[in-house]
Amino acid sequence: MKLITTILAASGLLVLAACSGADTDTSGAVETDTTETVEADTGAAAGEGPLADVATAIYSIEPTHAFLTATVMHNGLSEYTLSFTSFDGTLDFNAGDPASSSLDFTIDPTSVWVNYPGDYKAGHPDSPHDSWTEALAQDEGFMNAGAYPQITFTSTEVTRTGDTTGTVTGDLTFLGQTQPVTLDVTFNGVANVPWFGTRDIIGFDAVTTINRSEFGQDALQGMISDEVIVEFSGEFLQQEAAETDAETDGN
Repeated sequence: MKLITTILAASGLLVLAACSGADTDTSGAVETDTTETVEADTGAAAGEGPLADVATAIYSIEPTHAFLTATVMHNGLSEYTLSFTSFDGTLDFNAGDPASSSLDFTIDPTSVWVNYPGDYKAGHPDSPHDSWTEALAQDEGFMNAGAYPQITFTSTEVTRTGDTTGTVTGDLTFLGQTQPVTLDVTFNGVANVPWFGTRDIIGFDAVTTINRSEFGQDALQGMISDEVIVEFSGEFLQQEAAETDAETDGN
């Protein structure tokens, strides 16, 4: 499930100039009640609006502010949510042309975590695993991490659908099977904080739904839904610029 944060693409921003009680003439200009005339902007360039202050750069997951979950329906009664605590993503983001951006994401399946307060061994005396999280990570019917130590996502297409929304389509590889997956992505904004210097931090939410049977996982079908909702919310930190050859040589 190498998601995501999927991440925005191209299409012009539409900004309509309008005032309360304004009338629009046939030339496309907007006339206000005070007769002030403002030219309507019908196609602001990419990189303006919400992306105006975002640096075009390579970004990586800021791990202390990134969250990834997978949710299934359990017995038709409750939404059962798994979290992953170890994953990494690299986003090559072009604020001026978001469609040319790309994302690579990797998840460690052994980092799966779920709230299980019970005594797993008491309830599963025949299991070779010591805990429910270990069973989820290692069992051949679930993550099978011994055979497949990574879950990956590589983007193939980015499409902008609004000022701060888009889709990211890519190849998800899970349990040795690769299938196309499309993420719905929302850009949450950009910030700078003193402890990261002048580097940008940008935030995204992303969500997609997959069928686990398409990746060869059919354990507990009927008890656990085939559909899995995968959600990401997190921040990407601008990588520091590499030293130039001249700087390296001391020139």
